[in-house]
Amino acid sequence: VTCFVEDFEIPKHWKRIVAHDYGLNDDSVFLFGAVDETENRLVIYKELRTTQKNIEELAALYFEGVRDIPSGGLICPPIIDPKSGPKRDYSLKTLSDHYLDYGIAFMPGAVNVDARIFRLNTYMESGKLVIFNSCKRLKEELTEYKFIAKPGMMNGWSNKPEDKNNHGINALEWITMELPSNPKN
Repeated sequence: VTCFVEDFEIPKHWKRIVAHDYGLNDDSVFLFGAVDETENRLVIYKELRTTQKNIEELAALYFEGVRDIPSGGLICPPIIDPKSGPKRDYSLKTLSDHYLDYGIAFMPGAVNVDARIFRLNTYMESGKLVIFNSCKRLKEELTEYKFIAKPGMMNGWSNKPEDKNNHGINALEWITMELPSNPKN
């Protein structure tokens, strides 16, 4: 993965975008991006990860992460896995509803995995995505990301990625899906 760069100070006027992949035993990840409109690129500058935290603790972590973002500095509301809410609580209160109790209004991320992978790949290959070296776990995930081996497939691999150790990647995919399909725009 060649999109990693040394950390630098993010200018205050750059618009920001945040995505969250919830986990309890797996990582809960908040990923923070900024848009450099001069270079037409997405800069992923911070990842916050934890496990075994309740919603109150995760909300506090979110607010800690966004405190350096100026008022009105987000491109869109923070993004969350569209499938994570309804499955978590059978009293029909979604995960997003629980966060709303703490003042965080998430919007659902894109569902289509193929589209998300294609968009992320487009940003990476075009050189319009850079990730700070300090995002070490995201770098590990991207380096270890693989597709499922399938006996009987012509090339031996399925067209679906393995759904594990990809929490930062999922958040990164949701972020890129909120940006133009052509990274040069």
